[in-house]
Amino acid sequence: MNIAISAAGPTLDSPVFDEFRRTPFLLIVNVDTMECTSIPHAAHEGSDTALADTVLEHRCEALITGKIGEEAFKILADDHVTRYVGSGLTAGMALEAMEARSLKLIRNPDGSDECNENHHEVEELQVCSGHTH
Repeated sequence: MNIAISAAGPTLDSPVFDEFRRTPFLLIVNVDTMECTSIPHAAHEGSDTALADTVLEHRCEALITGKIGEEAFKILADDHVTRYVGSGLTAGMALEAMEARSLKLIRNPDGSDECNENHHEVEELQVCSGHTH
């Protein structure tokens, strides 16, 4: 299983970058082997959608990051890529936290897990604040 991580550097010791579209590196980690592929990234107009496409090309089941632009968010959500907040952790620590189910989900492009009707279009069932959509 592959997991994508927006990172400030090219290794699992690098901090998770808090904004998907501006990330200097996209790490693709095979969690079965812990093999890590580092993809350098230069931010430019439309680069967030290109990054989202890269996540899909590598068949990643999840993305660990911070804020995600609306267009990239929609691309990832439409393809059922689970999105997690990893800001404040190293990439390796974020992977461990994800495995322990202690990372917050990103339900909105601003990086929050607050209930917002935007995610209702792309995900069939959501539970927010105790109610089901």
